Amino acid sequence: MSLTQDVANTVASLTYDELPAPVLDKAKLLVLDHVGCMIAGSTSRGARQMTPYLARIDSGGPSTVFGTSLRFHSANAAHANAHSASMLSLDDSYVLFGHPGASIIPAALAVAEEVNSSGKALIAAIVGGYEMSLRLGTAMRPTEDRRRHVSGLAHWQIFGACTAASLLHRFSAVQIADAYGLTPMHAPLPFGRKFDSRPMSFLKNNYGWANKGAITAVDLVREGFHGNRTIFDGDDGFWAMAGSDRFEARSMLDRWGERYFIIETGFKPYGVCRWIHTAIDCLRALQTRHRFDHADIRCIHVETVTEFVRDFNGPWPQSTIEAAFHIPYALALELHDKSSVTGLREDDLSDEGVKQTAARISLSTLPGADEVFYAQRLLPARVSVTLQNGKTLSAQAEVPTGAPGGPPFGQAEVEAKFLRLASPVIGAINAARLKESLLELDGLSVRDALKPCA
Repeated sequence: MSLTQDVANTVASLTYDELPAPVLDKAKLLVLDHVGCMIAGSTSRGARQMTPYLARIDSGGPSTVFGTSLRFHSANAAHANAHSASMLSLDDSYVLFGHPGASIIPAALAVAEEVNSSGKALIAAIVGGYEMSLRLGTAMRPTEDRRRHVSGLAHWQIFGACTAASLLHRFSAVQIADAYGLTPMHAPLPFGRKFDSRPMSFLKNNYGWANKGAITAVDLVREGFHGNRTIFDGDDGFWAMAGSDRFEARSMLDRWGERYFIIETGFKPYGVCRWIHTAIDCLRALQTRHRFDHADIRCIHVETVTEFVRDFNGPWPQSTIEAAFHIPYALALELHDKSSVTGLREDDLSDEGVKQTAARISLSTLPGADEVFYAQRLLPARVSVTLQNGKTLSAQAEVPTGAPGGPPFGQAEVEAKFLRLASPVIGAINAARLKESLLELDGLSVRDALKPCA
């Protein structure tokens, strides 16, 4: 049997009842977290550009466009919602693998509404999406030399959305293999090496298109199309198309049903790139312990991974997208009580006080940091704050808040984050009702769970 068919058979056999309780609970919290990100992100500049464009080509479908009164057909609803989810940089994180949920949950929700799915079926489909996506990423992770030349996320994470949509349509293993075979034809190219150009694109990782492309592939199978049923097999498999220089096929199914990648996925408390979070944690810990603000500081020095020093300390950001990848800006916001916990704001980019504080923040490589980042996927940072009185305070961390093994960001924190994000857009009452229904998703239909959005 081919690897592709073996994977399709395994995915097709996945059921809600076989999943451990911690996996089910994590999936529900990830849905809650992403719906909050979609609702809040719907008001962002990038979403205000994308959603009207999609509205010109679609209207009257069955699927919710979060944060709006619009309803689109599933592919376009998933496109709009995924784009909104990524706008505030608050969606989930798996280190070196970006934000897997934004390429799974929008498609799953949109298709679940379309087919009037149960909450249980949605949860199982989302778990399947995480497993497929992150196992593929692990299997085809390139060498560091290749990653410096070819990298990306949405081009392979599209398989997570394809998996979720296939499960919700109750595809057979053969149909899932067909969908996998068609999916690369709808995937964006691996454009990561050009990601940091200025001005930075509001498409970010282009997860919106990955969701739409996956649903399109699934819908074509429903119409009778066939795809290549050996898409993951051989020297010409998807991994080669995607620009990788190695592929460990056994990682696709190794310990399936024992190790759950969804459990290893982290929540984000701050609306900036995950790679900056340990530095923010260190600064906040020092502030809590020593009670200082921006006026008390002479300078701050951040030591971290060489790649972060190179890429996250450039020209002053001209948009919130660029600001999400700027360490001095992120730390200066904390010192001015303008934390990114509810997302970055356009108005803060022109704040002269924030600019002056950021100018006092310098970066350099932390010895040994590169090795633990690339080998262990840790995010080491040391922050040293020199006060006006000459005293220097330091803190160091390797695992950020919300990541497995880091400071906790559990259900209470995720619920509070959801209410902070959703209430300003849909109102406190609707936000509270939606939170409760999403936490009870396993006992509801998806359409009933989303009624507070109507």
